[in-house]
Amino acid sequence: MSRLEVPRYTATPIESMAALSRALGFTAEHLVSVAASASSLYRVAEKVEKADGTFRETFDAKPALKDIHRRIKSAILDRVAFPRYLTGSVKGQDYRTNALLHRNSKILISEDIQGFFPSTGQLLMYEVWSQFFGFSDDVSRCLTALCVKDGVLPQGSIASAHLANLVFWRVEPGVRADLARMGIRYSRYVDDICLSSPDAIAHEDKKKVIALVYAMLTRHGYSAKRAKHKLQTARGRIVATKLGVNREPSLSRQQRGQIRAAVHKLESLFASGDQLCVRELLPSVGGRVSMLNRFHSTEGAALAKRLAAVREQLNLLPVPSVTSTSKSPVVPAEGNGMVPW
Repeated sequence: MSRLEVPRYTATPIESMAALSRALGFTAEHLVSVAASASSLYRVAEKVEKADGTFRETFDAKPALKDIHRRIKSAILDRVAFPRYLTGSVKGQDYRTNALLHRNSKILISEDIQGFFPSTGQLLMYEVWSQFFGFSDDVSRCLTALCVKDGVLPQGSIASAHLANLVFWRVEPGVRADLARMGIRYSRYVDDICLSSPDAIAHEDKKKVIALVYAMLTRHGYSAKRAKHKLQTARGRIVATKLGVNREPSLSRQQRGQIRAAVHKLESLFASGDQLCVRELLPSVGGRVSMLNRFHSTEGAALAKRLAAVREQLNLLPVPSVTSTSKSPVVPAEGNGMVPW
């Protein structure tokens, strides 16, 4: 198996608390002290109700812990070389590169890991630190305590996404290779797994493909969210990470229409003289147009030209007083310009 298909730690294992102290730039005593109270050093950043009525919580570490997380990422996690089938929060990878792995698909199977972050416990994290990274027991215990909240991996923290990419480090490369031998392309975007083929596959082969993935999840204490299981074929639009992949990755007609509507709304606000709203909305609308341009360059360039005209005219006008009572209108939302949902 090619080394490029396996995640690798490219630095020397940390074998003592003194070495961890040097690597992170904090005293060992400080690291141990913060680790002892780490679970209390988070705040809820966002709580969003999901389609099934449950809630997804993301967390933000408080400054004392966040500073340590930044050092852990820069000194340790950024030294992991990830294979290209892991596309979540990896430098140079994103939802678009995930979709690119599945372009020109005739069939795509998508699986969502049930409660991925709450199901990622401290024992699994300890094994990542001690066995994947090869760190000593005391170092692995300290890093585990620093990176979990109430015994599980908290979604949203600086270190969590990188650690999430490593939970299947023992078996995922082998599963991907087995699937490749069957002509199946595999990728994982944190807790979203995509399996695709440029050719039609038999029903029995579909069952084998799904069984391989489910066995990997079960071995690590996870399960697939059956309600999110989806099998898409070329008879309709095939979507991976919210992008169409029947051919090259693309946004849906609805998404493109919403972006056009946002630009039109901005032009109308400018024409009506509502400068405050235009200035407030221009960055987000510009981000969405930039996203469109990544996948539909002709359409994106035309909208970017219209935005540039608004921006140019706006810059010729004096900045209005911030005491204005003007309120921002509701503009159809389509993400933050980074991920198209």
